[in-house]
Amino acid sequence: MEIEYLSKASAAEWDAFAFESDSAWFRHTTAWQKYSSCCRFDSNTRNFSFMVKQGARIQAIVPLLTEYSYPEMDFDCFAMYGDFTPLPAFTTDPTVRKSAIVDAIREEITGIVAREGIRYGKFVLDPLVRFDWARDFEAFNLLDAGAKAHFGTTNIVDLSADTDTILRRMRKGHKAAIKQVMKESGYRIDIFDSTNVTKDKVLRFKEIHRIDAGRVTRTDASWECMYEWILSGNGTLVMLWLDSLQDYGAAALIMHYKDAAYYASFATLDAAILNGHGGYAIQWEAIKHLKALGITRYETGDNHFTPGASDKLSEISKYKKGFRSLEIPKLTYRLDFSAE
Repeated sequence: MEIEYLSKASAAEWDAFAFESDSAWFRHTTAWQKYSSCCRFDSNTRNFSFMVKQGARIQAIVPLLTEYSYPEMDFDCFAMYGDFTPLPAFTTDPTVRKSAIVDAIREEITGIVAREGIRYGKFVLDPLVRFDWARDFEAFNLLDAGAKAHFGTTNIVDLSADTDTILRRMRKGHKAAIKQVMKESGYRIDIFDSTNVTKDKVLRFKEIHRIDAGRVTRTDASWECMYEWILSGNGTLVMLWLDSLQDYGAAALIMHYKDAAYYASFATLDAAILNGHGGYAIQWEAIKHLKALGITRYETGDNHFTPGASDKLSEISKYKKGFRSLEIPKLTYRLDFSAE
């Protein structure tokens, strides 16, 4: 097994492998690495992503960025924009011995930790990969040495059913909100994808996001990345037009890849838009659009019902679950390399 670090020259090869691997999703791609590397204002991200090869064939890809965990801490960690790094994606070739790949990955990561002084790591089993991790977990668990596993849950809406069934499955309040907003006037929902998106639409979403958050939360470069996702066919911008504004008043960005999608971002000028139902209208149109794209799984986001979670996070979790999502386990790992 040979190790080859990701470069501009090998980016297309990397992404082609990710598309074919059943243990890779969009968060494994170079597009996500680029986004994660440029979101922070205190940009200090370094990319150590590498491929495991046998001859000329890729056997695994290992996304691996390092950054400072928090500004007040003086050590590097494996993370992506403060979030978890997806576990490596492997070849689908059944004749390849997975244990040899795992050994090569562990050895290389150990070397990076020693050379670069990495002291912490955050990893996740990406819930949107096609591979059934539970079926062969031990072969893919790279983090068994000193890793602390944390179990949470995330929400997946099953889009394989017809739209009537999806609506009928929703929580009563969600279903009523969607039906009510369909009777409203003075608004429309516009869908922007690779066929019709323009830069000004993304800039409008950026402005709505700034007003909603009360500050600028991410760099201009990160918005360029999101625009690129849409242009490349891996993102959809869903926007709510209000006649009273003669402009867009709310928007959501959905990223999608293969047969799965993720609710990436939402912002509104006023939570009371359309009697508080603006977000429901956007979600419903997004669901119908994703179904048309052949998406069968739509992750709306993690649950935060644990003790200590803020009221806001708990309410957001209830909102996401109300679309009658399947609540599935989400396994994350944290490693303290300095303790080994």
